[in-house]
Amino acid sequence: MTNGELFLLIKNTLNNGENPDFEFDSRCIFEDITGLSALDLALNREKEADGAAAEKALKLAKRRSEGYPLQYLLGEWEFYGLRFKVGEGVLIPRPDTEILVETVINHFSAKKQTDPEIADLCSGSGCIAIALQKSMPRSRVTAVELSAEAMPYLSANIQRNEARVQIIKGDVTDGRLLDNFADPDSPGDHRQIDCIVSNPPYLTAEEMSELQREVAFEPALALDGGADGLKFYRIISCLWKEVLKEGGLLAFEIGFEQGEAVSELLRQSGYGDVKVIKDLGGNDRVVTGIKL
Repeated sequence: MTNGELFLLIKNTLNNGENPDFEFDSRCIFEDITGLSALDLALNREKEADGAAAEKALKLAKRRSEGYPLQYLLGEWEFYGLRFKVGEGVLIPRPDTEILVETVINHFSAKKQTDPEIADLCSGSGCIAIALQKSMPRSRVTAVELSAEAMPYLSANIQRNEARVQIIKGDVTDGRLLDNFADPDSPGDHRQIDCIVSNPPYLTAEEMSELQREVAFEPALALDGGADGLKFYRIISCLWKEVLKEGGLLAFEIGFEQGEAVSELLRQSGYGDVKVIKDLGGNDRVVTGIKL
């Protein structure tokens, strides 16, 4: 089998699986397994393909045609210009989440603050925490994550990106986690930080029952936001307010229909200057508020 024949077979396999992105996915699988770029393929189309590589690429194509996420097949994905290890047990980084990262960076840039202390709740792969720390090298970032399945990815991604991010393992709905932010100079009080950021689980019970086949492979723990999808927004905005300084920023990623509901939750919880930021598709994607 030549390289050209292999690439065509990968494409046909994905196309037969009714994959709307089969062209892109085919290139990703082919390049990742063979090491040949589009230009390399054009120059070596008639060259015999490596047998082991061809067998592996076709197995991945078959898996992808069955709906298994491309990112899990490749084992890594790019987010905010950085590479992250991903696999079953961790939410796949998505471009929409980059809006959340940019919102936080822009906030501190406008304040001319280069060393904010930030807590990233429900951190998963660590893409938000790491992107923030690498973009603001003097920042102090803590990633909070409960899942034992996600923890190896979080640790590995911090190491591979050489990010200075501290990890706390625990449930963000458990108030005892706030003890990690104890003020050493004032026993019984919490250290006050500059920002809380989170892309929490936000799918409703109805949405969880109707997941697209690709999303169904991702961990339910990172998706299920309770009956109305707002469970974590309610808890985080109230509970974690204890460690957020006055004037501190709370920034959430949201589902595209949750802008109004999450904004109202923040106002009721004592936040001001509540804003909704849209993604590149024009959908509500981020809600921010300032602790009064």
